[in-house]
Amino acid sequence: MQLSAILIGAIVLFLVGLRLSAFFSGSETGFYRASFLRLSIEANTGDDVARRLLWFARNPSYFVATTLVGNNVSNYITTLAIGMFVVALFPANADWVEIVATLLCSPLIFFCAELLPKNLYYRAPLRFLRRDTSWLIFFYRLFLPVSLPLIGITKFIERVGGASQPRLELVLGRIRLAQVMRQGHSAGLLTASQGGLVHGLLHTAAEPVSGSMVPTVSIVGMPDNTSTAELLYFASSAGLSHIPLHRHDSPSTWYGYVRVVDLAIESRPLPEIIRTMRRIDATTSKLEVLRAFRAAENELCIVTADNKTVGIVAERILVEELFTPPRGTGILAPSQQEE
Repeated sequence: MQLSAILIGAIVLFLVGLRLSAFFSGSETGFYRASFLRLSIEANTGDDVARRLLWFARNPSYFVATTLVGNNVSNYITTLAIGMFVVALFPANADWVEIVATLLCSPLIFFCAELLPKNLYYRAPLRFLRRDTSWLIFFYRLFLPVSLPLIGITKFIERVGGASQPRLELVLGRIRLAQVMRQGHSAGLLTASQGGLVHGLLHTAAEPVSGSMVPTVSIVGMPDNTSTAELLYFASSAGLSHIPLHRHDSPSTWYGYVRVVDLAIESRPLPEIIRTMRRIDATTSKLEVLRAFRAAENELCIVTADNKTVGIVAERILVEELFTPPRGTGILAPSQQEE
């Protein structure tokens, strides 16, 4: 009778460990697969389940720590159950029989506790996560005394390494947004140009503007005392739509530009149609520079480092880089860019 109770207890314990392992393994896959944009929308409509899941999305370290502890606990329970079963049946040869039994159970554990739940959560992440939210919160609270030190160590490493939680959320947000855009493109909802714009926003917009500027030694421009006819001839031969200008008595002092269309249709003197270029630090992101272009209604701006002019950047090139990967730093001359 006692032997039967031990065997039944071992089997029940094994099934509990198997179920817990499947729960934590599947939840981890579902968490990174779920659409948190959809969760955010549902949470804003008053959905309590979506609101709870969204909290984990905004605090991923708590979720990761909970699943990490849970996976270890479930693996320990499963191993303990195998050991109890073997010791009850083969007390004399428990050591090597336990090893053999563990090897024999490994395919079953892998299929039922890893492969199957991960595939299910991958295919329907929100459905399973919403169903298991109460259990997830229960285990989060249960494991909190153990998971808090892990979270503390993670935050300490982030502070030492200069990382931060908002940065982690930004990375996860970029990954999820990219997934949404890929799915939209596959479904025919997005065009290739829209996909290219998203790629540019995720991978190019945050880069410093210095990567897209023309260095001062390579600027194609003219002095500000040049005649209109000479400027038009120069623009035609160089293929320019905007001509940077420097002081006639200081070739290194770039300060403004003229549009070729203004030269062609305006009858005013050159000084009246010169547009002053805004000065922007070289470390400014490309997206911020684009916003500055639109706010000032300019097409060119001066890039500075330590209050010294280091180059010029054009709005057109920054816009192109949002749709296509950067092909170089040459700007202002379309013919040269194509070559």
